[in-house]
Amino acid sequence: MAEVLDKIAKLPTPKRIMILIGILLLISGGYYYLFYMPKQTEISQLQSKLDQLQSDLIKKQTIARKLPQFKKEVAKLNEDFTIALVQLPNKKEVPALLYNISKLGREAGLDFLLFKPMPEVKRDFYAEIPVDIKVLGKFHDIVTFFNRVSKLTRIVNITNLNVSITKISDTEDSLTTSCLATTFRFLEKEDKSETKKTKGK
Repeated sequence: MAEVLDKIAKLPTPKRIMILIGILLLISGGYYYLFYMPKQTEISQLQSKLDQLQSDLIKKQTIARKLPQFKKEVAKLNEDFTIALVQLPNKKEVPALLYNISKLGREAGLDFLLFKPMPEVKRDFYAEIPVDIKVLGKFHDIVTFFNRVSKLTRIVNITNLNVSITKISDTEDSLTTSCLATTFRFLEKEDKSETKKTKGK
């Protein structure tokens, strides 16, 4: 090592400066690749993690701020669902509902010529239950019947209404009214399973 230094010392000053610059460059390059670059990579990774944590924190803070409103919306949905449950009977309650509809007609003074429940039409979470109805009675009695049906707690839609005059005697006319009364019920778990199986075939 001493011999090398002696040789360098005997070189002209410009060459010694060049050698010194070369040594400094080697040291700088070694430091850059061995220490600086790995540290920069580590810093970059840590910065990415920090950015991700800050992003998650902002999202959670946003959720926390909206939580009271979210709870109110869930409570409102539960309330609406409870109301819907009241308006849509389950499978066991349907016969009683149909009986009540026919009872309202008889109490209004109507004669039932036809009261025929049709096959159910299943939707996503409910089923439509159409009933083919034909009654005979006076105008006031028919209006009374439909008015009472509209006041039921259960939903009953009246469609396909058709009215014709029926002569009872020389002095008395009545109205023959036919319609489709559609009520609804919630699909229970077994109903939904059957619907999925039917769609899968």
